[in-house]
Amino acid sequence: MKRLNLFLNALLLMLVAVGCSENFDTPPMVVPHAEHQANMTIAEFKAKYWQDGRNFIDTCKEDTYIHGWVTSSDEEGNIYKHLYIQDETAGLGISIDANSICNTYRLGQEIVINMKDFWIGKYNGEYLIGKPEWYAAQSVWEAGRMSLDQFKEHTEINGLPNLEKIAPVEVKISDVVGHSDAETQLKYQGQFVIIRDVEWEGADGALTFSESSASTTRNIKDEEGNTLGVNNSNYANFRGDPLPVGKGDVQGILYMTGSDKWGLYLRDATDCVGFDNDTKGYPNDPWIVPEAIELQNQGKKGWVTGYIVGAVAPGVNEVSGNSDIEWEAPTTLDNTLVIAENPDVCDYTKCIAVALPQGSNFRHDASLRDYPELLGTQIWVKGTLASFLGMAGIVDNSGSTDEYRLSIMTGGLTEYFEDFESCSKNGAMPSGWRLVKSKGDKDWYIDEFDNNKYAAVTGYTGKTPPFEAWLITPALDITNAGRKEMSFLNKVRYYRATDKIEVYLMSTNDPATAELIKLDPVLATAAEAGQSDFISSGTIDLSQYSGTYCIGFCYKSEQQANYTTWQIDNFKFGGKALLQTIDDFETMNGGTPTSQSQFAEWTSTKGWRAVNAGLLKGGATDAAPIYAMIGKKADGSDNWAYAVHLNGKLDSPQGSPMGVLYSPVIKGGIKTLSFSYGYVLTDPGVSFTVYFYDMTTGNPVELTDKRINIHEPNAAKLTAYNFSKELNINCDVMIKVQSDGVSNSVSNKDRFAIWNIVWENM
Repeated sequence: MKRLNLFLNALLLMLVAVGCSENFDTPPMVVPHAEHQANMTIAEFKAKYWQDGRNFIDTCKEDTYIHGWVTSSDEEGNIYKHLYIQDETAGLGISIDANSICNTYRLGQEIVINMKDFWIGKYNGEYLIGKPEWYAAQSVWEAGRMSLDQFKEHTEINGLPNLEKIAPVEVKISDVVGHSDAETQLKYQGQFVIIRDVEWEGADGALTFSESSASTTRNIKDEEGNTLGVNNSNYANFRGDPLPVGKGDVQGILYMTGSDKWGLYLRDATDCVGFDNDTKGYPNDPWIVPEAIELQNQGKKGWVTGYIVGAVAPGVNEVSGNSDIEWEAPTTLDNTLVIAENPDVCDYTKCIAVALPQGSNFRHDASLRDYPELLGTQIWVKGTLASFLGMAGIVDNSGSTDEYRLSIMTGGLTEYFEDFESCSKNGAMPSGWRLVKSKGDKDWYIDEFDNNKYAAVTGYTGKTPPFEAWLITPALDITNAGRKEMSFLNKVRYYRATDKIEVYLMSTNDPATAELIKLDPVLATAAEAGQSDFISSGTIDLSQYSGTYCIGFCYKSEQQANYTTWQIDNFKFGGKALLQTIDDFETMNGGTPTSQSQFAEWTSTKGWRAVNAGLLKGGATDAAPIYAMIGKKADGSDNWAYAVHLNGKLDSPQGSPMGVLYSPVIKGGIKTLSFSYGYVLTDPGVSFTVYFYDMTTGNPVELTDKRINIHEPNAAKLTAYNFSKELNINCDVMIKVQSDGVSNSVSNKDRFAIWNIVWENM
């Protein structure tokens, strides 16, 4: 042990001495040097081995060397398992089955490639150095990915990277797009190029290079209107960056697909050069009204936001004063809007006039004549800033839905049902539904099981948690809906409390800007390893709200090992109101019931007519003509119901063979009918018939197939019975209820009461 300690102390002194020394020389930099030189240019080599068609492979048998400087980089994740080089004559792609190729072959690095016994060919139209692979679907060989070691065996690195050697070649979009001939392909495939004075289509300060769910092609457009697709990977580090705004230059690697379509790969976002990125006038940065007034008649196009303050008055062709504007709503006409910086402005010189094109969605959704509730609300409008009707204006707005946005919704459906059966599995949502991914890369989708289709969502296979995915209904008009309610079915699989589905009433279909009102439906639960059945949300009452809204189903989940799957089906909203006759029966005889044996003719305010009939009323106890069995009104109120008491006597004073109840003409038909009935005296049970008449022409025509017969001789006295049936009578209709008079008696026989007659229109 003593000798070991002496050894360790001596070693420590040596290390200290070395660490304190400053006399060591810096190792010299080793500059790689290729042993061979190119004996053929890339252009010559490509031309020698060129073949038409989308796929082929060939082997170079000569002692051939080519060289080039690396023009690509996979460092930002947009170029995948490819390397591109070019010399003074052309560019060439190389397919390598490796990631982080940039660590070995950096931008500007010269490499010399020994092509003898190496391969050249095409993969789906792109001309490449690559390994032979058999493409079974087309029964053809093609250039697939070689290993990095295979490539290194044929490659020498020469010198240090020199970025000056990879200046891009200037081209125009028209030089390549539309040209698939061999000469153009040989010249430009694999070439590092720059295309000047272009703009990104759809760039608005918010649109990103790629969607998160899949690689996305975004187009660049030149001044002549030519476009070229730029393929951006959803794995690129700059995927979520907004596309550059304005005009500038775009550089990258040109390639061609098997469909003879040219495309461009960016190496990173800095390949977009010289864009001013001034987003003023774009959707996320619109001009306000004073700015738009200052920019009038300068050719400026873009978005303006303001508040709706009125519309141009009828007969005004040139606004010259405040009296030419209607500052209140509803307005007389529906063809213009006037907007200002603030909702209380009433000075036309501080306003902008906007046309609502005839027949357009803009006019349908935004006129103050039809929607006075829009007065004072915010609006966003796209167009050219130019004079209109003699005042500052916005023109060239087509009225399409992508050229305006309201802060509240108008219109909407008063009745809606969606069971998703018209959709295809993994296909598009029904018309009018919107999907929004607020966080992460997961979306709702259409799924199918056991011949049933539904909307579903899960975080499973998601790459970028946390997730927030919205499924949003079309616009729903609560104000004018007959029934202000909604319901849906829902089901859950692999339930975890950390995964949530929340249901909201939304003032618009944009979760980022909408007012959100959380609803409280009944939601399914299940064991983590199991699934629930579809259950009903229950009927959700919306009667406290007025206006137009959407319903938003929001899925939220944090990152976790396993995720819940939610399913939504059979969404239902609104519908025609149930029309109830019960309250109208009490208008007969001024709302006073008659003796249980008193029969006469009565009419109601709304047109019901009872012949050979009496009037009874519900009550807490039986005290004729009050009967507990009649009970309360069917409208849910706390009021007692009234019943018409029909006689079966054959020689009634009114001339009717027996008791009859006639309805007024019910416009539009009857979908379902329900009523309550029973008897209060000693008559032998109940027997009556309900008839239906088509009143379209004004002359009653019986619908014999709809006739309802109630014949219950053993029915119990003072007992209420309920009847309901779906009729689907789709015409103007009259109802007649008549005692069958089974006793065939001139005495007061076969008497029965009917009440709470309720029907639903078609």
